[in-house]
Amino acid sequence: MRAPGQRSTTTSGKPRARGVDAEISVAPRFPVLLGLAALAVLLQATVLHGFSLRGAQASPLTVLIVWTGLRCGVTTGGWLGLFGGLLEDALGGGGLQVLGATLVGYLAGLLSNRFFSDSLPVFLAAVAAGTVVRAAVQYVVLEVAFGDRGLFHRLSHETLYAIVLNCAIATLALFSLRLFANVRLPAR
Repeated sequence: MRAPGQRSTTTSGKPRARGVDAEISVAPRFPVLLGLAALAVLLQATVLHGFSLRGAQASPLTVLIVWTGLRCGVTTGGWLGLFGGLLEDALGGGGLQVLGATLVGYLAGLLSNRFFSDSLPVFLAAVAAGTVVRAAVQYVVLEVAFGDRGLFHRLSHETLYAIVLNCAIATLALFSLRLFANVRLPAR
């Protein structure tokens, strides 16, 4: 046993190197995430609504839900997806968005213990998968519940372009978070 203040040594008698803490940022509190979700939905419904790529709309809410699920886990990701989807549906989503957004938050939360959430390839793959899940839920609900036939061709093409748009937003968001984390405020 070591005496207090004595440094531990390796088996060769050399002093051990001090451990270095990984700089993993702490996830924001849930009310902050709800505010960001509301801002993302408003941005999506106003500014980004006029911008489309071959019929596909960008969804900053999907990016936020996936990031929250990867960062905070199943519970927080699922709840944020539920509230964000409800807000999207309140602005004219027709009831489809709440199912897809909740499922995306839950599934992204399942990945939170297995992957490092700040990894760009993991984040982009999760955003692409989340976009596909939301489109698949939309397709199934429209086909089965509402009986709209012949939507697969149109929705599949829109989904591919939505993946491109959402991954572009995800890349900008992650790089902005990294830049913001590395900027140190001057000491007072």
